[in-house]
Amino acid sequence: CAYHGWGFGSNGDLQSVPFEKELYGDVLDKKCMGLKEVARVESFHGFIYGCFDEEAPALEDYLGDAAWYLEPMLKYSGGLELVGPPGKVVIKANWKAPAENFVG
Repeated sequence: CAYHGWGFGSNGDLQSVPFEKELYGDVLDKKCMGLKEVARVESFHGFIYGCFDEEAPALEDYLGDAAWYLEPMLKYSGGLELVGPPGKVVIKANWKAPAENFVG
């Protein structure tokens, strides 16, 4: 997990937690904190999505009109090129707050 730094094995078991003893003492049961199997897996232009709900709509149906906006950026293997200077916004806040709220 890039967010928390937790490390998982290829079988989904939780294997490492940064500062485990300092943060959780002896109460963290790694056996109960492994990754859960998803009901469905679909991909869209190289991005892989997992869904826990078997009854959820198909990925492209769920994306709806957003797929039309994503497709031009994702269907070419050459990547994207930034034209012009990058935008910069300074927010006086914990970096996680805007990051979590602006990503969806």
